[in-house]
Amino acid sequence: MDSDKTLKDPFIQVVDDHLASNDPPETKAALDTLVDRGRSTGQAKAMVASVVRIEMQEMMATGREFDNVKYAAALQKLLSQEA
Repeated sequence: MDSDKTLKDPFIQVVDDHLASNDPPETKAALDTLVDRGRSTGQAKAMVASVVRIEMQEMMATGREFDNVKYAAALQKLLSQEA
């Protein structure tokens, strides 16, 4: 990855938006847990963004709306794998 990155990763932007609005609150909780476990903030955001990416891809593929319950479960799965 080059250091002159001019475009922000759109999934990181979604994570930032979730954090700014605290909606859904599971995003901040997952990020805080990952940081508490020794990940840098950037690493933690990238990990949460990978969950956002999967949820958004499924939304687009199926034409459904964001499923907060499914997203929260996916974040919990990520956290259990990183324990």
